[in-house]
Amino acid sequence: MNKFETPEFNPNNIPLPSNDFFSFLDKEIYYIGALQDGEYNRFIKTGEEVLTYDAFQKTKFLFRWKESGYVICTADDPSMVITLRNSNEPGKFFITLERYQNRADQLWDILPHINENNQTDGICIRSERKYSGNHVYIGWDKYSVIAVKGSDKSTNLALCPLSDWVTFGLACMQYLGWSYSTDSDVGRALNNYYSNIRLNISTENALMYNNVGLIVNQAGGNFSQLRYADVYMNDVACEVIAVCNAIRLASGDFDEMNLDFFKLSLEFELSGLYKNSLKKLIVSTGSAFGIKKLSSISTKDGGWGGDPDRIASCLEGHNIKFETVHSKDKTPSKDKKTDGNVLKCDDLIRNSLCAVISYKFSTFHQAIHTFACTYDGQEIQTFNRHSDHTPSNNYLNRGTTTVQRGIYENLSSLFSYDKDSRFYVGYFLKKH
Repeated sequence: MNKFETPEFNPNNIPLPSNDFFSFLDKEIYYIGALQDGEYNRFIKTGEEVLTYDAFQKTKFLFRWKESGYVICTADDPSMVITLRNSNEPGKFFITLERYQNRADQLWDILPHINENNQTDGICIRSERKYSGNHVYIGWDKYSVIAVKGSDKSTNLALCPLSDWVTFGLACMQYLGWSYSTDSDVGRALNNYYSNIRLNISTENALMYNNVGLIVNQAGGNFSQLRYADVYMNDVACEVIAVCNAIRLASGDFDEMNLDFFKLSLEFELSGLYKNSLKKLIVSTGSAFGIKKLSSISTKDGGWGGDPDRIASCLEGHNIKFETVHSKDKTPSKDKKTDGNVLKCDDLIRNSLCAVISYKFSTFHQAIHTFACTYDGQEIQTFNRHSDHTPSNNYLNRGTTTVQRGIYENLSSLFSYDKDSRFYVGYFLKKH
């Protein structure tokens, strides 16, 4: 039997969506906390080859999936990994930080911690390999990280997010009921995720830019069939597309299967849906009277797309360094060319890897659009700025008209060209 089919990993007997489900923490970053007095108020921190616990200082750990378990790296230096070593005393072990060497003592299982009432109340991290028939667990005493044979109170841990953002891995742990309360939204989001990865985006949505695959044309391709909460993505997925494109631009990496995009979509469903009761009332009223601009916006869950103000939490949750400019920071000028916020954005983007920009339409329209962009040394290149631009009609071609194309002298000129848009918020991704 596959070990992941056992009660150790799935004590609540939850139906598993796929055979590789337990790789859900791959490439994610967390703090590792220890439970004390009912709260996770201490965290693992690293020194030179030493792991200790501290109430204030903490180390970010990157989880990498390796076939049947995880290598746990320090996020700042992924070559350094948590390692289980034999001590000088027979049958005793200690836990240290060493260079990754693809050894069995550097591979770990993540599974639920079961308390004395036979309930899940956290997670355990244990050696993937058995020693003399026993697994060795990461545990803690007053100050130190210790090796423990078998699970007990001192092995009750938590993967603590970097922000108030539900990552894909946290959602999967919620679904399994390991240590977080579950609700129907998690099940819906995972159902959407697996439905979406089976369909994937189409070639009409994929654009290569400087050897990085980006996502465009949300109004076309497969987006009218991809699920987002209770609606389809074609009218509402701009925030997810923009953040995904920005992360890809900043890192230079992209997932050809677009799993990174669909995981982000799930995260926005759980942490980043745009909700505004007043606007919902305006749209519902306008739709009843047949007002065209309003009747095109769905009031279903997800019908407003993502919340631009939640993008900060998303970037923090993914350990991405950025700077924010918000329309509320200064009183914008009536002349868009001299809007202080936009002028500040023009300065920032020249020294950033890329940016995520959100703007509002006219007040009556109520909608918000978000896109990713980058400065190529001369101009601003935008992606999904116009949601019906296709890769085949290369909108980064200077031969297209000013209104149609996706390149601009700067962000000020972008907003001056479009009379129906007003800058709302921008996030500028930086190098670490």
